Amino acid sequence: MELGIRLSAVAGMVSPGKCIADIGCDHGFVSIALVQSGTADRVIACDINKGPMEHAKQNIELYGVKDSIEIRLGNGFEPVKKGECDGAVIAGMGGPLALRILFDGRDKIADYKQIILQVQSKLPLVRFILDRWGFETTEESMVSEDGKFYPVMKLFPTKKKEFYESAEIDNSDFDAFLHLCEKQLLIQSSDYICSCTYGFKLLEDRSPYLAIFLGKEEERLLGIVEKLEKNPEDNKDRLAEILKEIDILMLAKWKLQGR
Repeated sequence: MELGIRLSAVAGMVSPGKCIADIGCDHGFVSIALVQSGTADRVIACDINKGPMEHAKQNIELYGVKDSIEIRLGNGFEPVKKGECDGAVIAGMGGPLALRILFDGRDKIADYKQIILQVQSKLPLVRFILDRWGFETTEESMVSEDGKFYPVMKLFPTKKKEFYESAEIDNSDFDAFLHLCEKQLLIQSSDYICSCTYGFKLLEDRSPYLAIFLGKEEERLLGIVEKLEKNPEDNKDRLAEILKEIDILMLAKWKLQGR
């Protein structure tokens, strides 16, 4: 079975394991690829929606891997038992949702050897909170598919006691915690904001795809500035925000050049 570029990057980052939890498995293609390649002896494919799960079931039967992939309906890690898996894939969803899934499933992931994370939004916030929680990003890559760029991260679960005891987070209002973190990220140093925005490991490894992405982002932001400058007084606040984004982007380009 052939995967697209994004999903190939996700599946390709998984290290061999006995059992991988595919959280938000959608149509089950990553689960199937992990078993077919021998990367995982077994996969537990989970999704909260019945429709995708039915498609996943059909695909799993079509590719003859139903003995190695178990489908479970449920939210996040709820369908997975503690100690049942040694790693997880969380791909194709928004950043805030992925963070919530990690937090709610913290008792399940404590002993995992790897978590592959590919999110579609709020990447600076995701990296900031993962760093705050104490997760280690051991690897990060970026790929491009259909004109869009996708970072993929390999994480090692945090050992911070505070995360598992949820000392800093009110379970009843996770959104308030995210909002607070967004404010806190804004007051960090430019260097730290740059790393959260464009990826600690991507910058360190001088990712060629990141360099291409930065070029396209610079073009996009300069285009916004050009439009805003037609009415500078009316757009003063927004213009200041965009100019700050450009400063962070230029810092990232400087880092990529090894300076």
